[in-house]
Amino acid sequence: MAPVGGRALTAGSRGSRGVPAIATLLALLCLVAGSPAGAADACEALPFADEAAAGRLEAIPAGIGGELAEGGVVGRLILEREQVFDLSDPAQDNALFRLANGLHVLTREQTIREQLPFLLEGEDFVPLELVEAERVLRSVDWLYDARVVPVRRCGDVVDLAVVTRDVWTILPTVSFDRSGGESSWSLGIEDENLLGRGETLGFLFTEDVDRSGYGAYFFDPAVAGSAWRLNLDAADNDDGHRFNVHLRHPFRSLDERSSMGLRLTVDERIQPLFDAGDRVVEFRQETHSGEFQLAGSTGRENGNIRRWNAGLAWWDYSFARAPGPLQPTELPDDRSAAYPFVGFETIEDDFVPIANLALIGRPQDVHLGQRLAGRIGFSPDALGADDGRLIFEGSWRDAIRPRESIILSGAVSVNGAVTTSDGEAENVFATIGTELHYLQTDSWRFYAALDGTWTEGLTDDIQLQLGGDLGLRGYPQRYQQGDRRVRARVEERWYASGEPLRLFRWGVAAFLDAGRAWFPDDPDDEEDGWLANAGIGLRLMPTRLPTSGMIHIDLAAPLRTGGRDVDGLQISVTLRSSF
Repeated sequence: MAPVGGRALTAGSRGSRGVPAIATLLALLCLVAGSPAGAADACEALPFADEAAAGRLEAIPAGIGGELAEGGVVGRLILEREQVFDLSDPAQDNALFRLANGLHVLTREQTIREQLPFLLEGEDFVPLELVEAERVLRSVDWLYDARVVPVRRCGDVVDLAVVTRDVWTILPTVSFDRSGGESSWSLGIEDENLLGRGETLGFLFTEDVDRSGYGAYFFDPAVAGSAWRLNLDAADNDDGHRFNVHLRHPFRSLDERSSMGLRLTVDERIQPLFDAGDRVVEFRQETHSGEFQLAGSTGRENGNIRRWNAGLAWWDYSFARAPGPLQPTELPDDRSAAYPFVGFETIEDDFVPIANLALIGRPQDVHLGQRLAGRIGFSPDALGADDGRLIFEGSWRDAIRPRESIILSGAVSVNGAVTTSDGEAENVFATIGTELHYLQTDSWRFYAALDGTWTEGLTDDIQLQLGGDLGLRGYPQRYQQGDRRVRARVEERWYASGEPLRLFRWGVAAFLDAGRAWFPDDPDDEEDGWLANAGIGLRLMPTRLPTSGMIHIDLAAPLRTGGRDVDGLQISVTLRSSF
C-alpha cells in the first residue's frame, strides 16, 4: 500500500496483530472492484491521515469525518488503538505509566468492530454514519474518546481510520458519597473491559442510608460475538435481596431495522418513608417484574428514524410489616398487572459534538433534534390482577441552537395508570422541564435548568421528594415530600484547560438551587415552604479511568435555615455522570 502523508497506515494498532488474511483479500477485491483501470494512481490521501496514523486523537476535530466524507464504499477499516498513556509524550514517559501500559490489556480489534456493525468493508456508507460511529464509541466507559475519519480515497472506495484511546479499567472501586448530611460508601473491585473484550465484571460491598450488603454484576456487549447483550446483577442485602437479568438485541445504530429483549427482576427490601429527612415508617416490599419486547424500524429516512414496538409485561408489588418500631398505620395495598403493550418512537438525527458541557475538555454529543416516544397497554383484571388498568408512558424532547453560543432544550414526560374499576389515576407522574447552556467562552459556561413535576394518585409506598441529592444541595436528603415539586438551578461554570499529572481534568462551579415539594393543602411553614441555597463546587474528571463518573465536591449554604436539622453549611462529595 502506498504511504499516506509520508507514513503507511497499517491495519491494527502499533504492536498489535494485523488484519487476518481473508479480510485483507476481501479489502483488496473491494478496491479492485470499486475502482476503474488506473485508479491506483488516482488514490489520494485525505486530511488528518497523518494524525490518524500517529494515533493523535485529540488533534482530529470531533465529528470532522462527517464533513470530509462524500459517501462511497468502505475499503478498509483501519483500527488505531492507543494505550492508556502516550509514552511519546515526555510528560507521560515515566516508570509508573510504562508499568500501567504494560499491565493493561489493550481493547481488542474485534471488540471495536462489534460496536460498529454498520461500518463493514465493502458496504456503502453515508457521512452521518461516521459521526454516529464516534458517538457510539464515546458512549462506552472503557474508551476515553474516539475519532472516525476517512483517510484515503481510491475512486468510490474509502479507507476509514478508527482512532481510540483506552482507559485503565481494572481497579478497586472505592466510592464515598455524602450529601444532605448522610453518607454512603462502597468498596469492591471491577474490570470494565475484561481481557480487552468490553465486558464488565464487578464485586462490591455497599452501605447507604437505606441498606448495606454484597453485590456482583456482569455485562457482555456481544454475547459469543453476536449482536446480543447481557446484563446480570445480584445483591444480598441486610434487608433482602435483588436479582436482575436483561438479555437484548438492541438497536445498535440509528439505521438498524429490528430489536428484541427480555428482562426479569426480583427485588425484596425494607422500604422506608420519610418526613423532613427522618425515617417515619418502614415496611417490607417485594417486587417481581418482567418484560418481553419486539421492535422494528424503517431506519434512517431523510434524517428521521421511526420505530415501533410491541410486547408483554407484568409486575407484582406485595407488602408486609417489617420488624422495628416504625410501623405504618396501614400497609400499602398489594397490586399487580399483566398486559400486552404497543409503542412507537421517532428520532431526528441531529447530533453535534461540543466540548466543555457535561464533560471537561472532551466532546459531548448534544442532540439538537427532536425525540418523541410513547407506549400504552391494557391489563384486564381477568388475568389475575387486583384491578384492570390502562398503563401508559410518553415523552417528548427537543433542542435548538438559535445562536452559536446558546443551546436551549425542553422536555415533557408522563407515565402512570388509570384503574378501570373507578377511573382513578394511579401513580401518574407528569414532568416538564427546560435547560439553557450559554457558551460565553471556551472556558466559561452559564447553565440554568427549571423543572416541575405533578403527580396524581400516589400509592402509599411512593413519595415525591426534594433534598440534598435531589436538587437542593444545602439541605438534608429527602427533606421535603409532596405531590407537587418545582426545582431550579443556575450555575456559572469554569472549565480548566490543564490536565494535572496527566490524570484528571478539573473545573469549578458557583451555583444557586431553589425549589419546593408540597401537598397543595399544607401550610407554608419553615419546612414546607420555598427553599434555596448557594454554594461553590469543585469538579474532578479522571482522564485515565472509566469515563462514567465525575467527582463533585460541593459546599452549600442554605438561605433558609428555620427547619429541623438544617445546618449552616452542607459539604457533599458525590459521584455524578456530568458537570
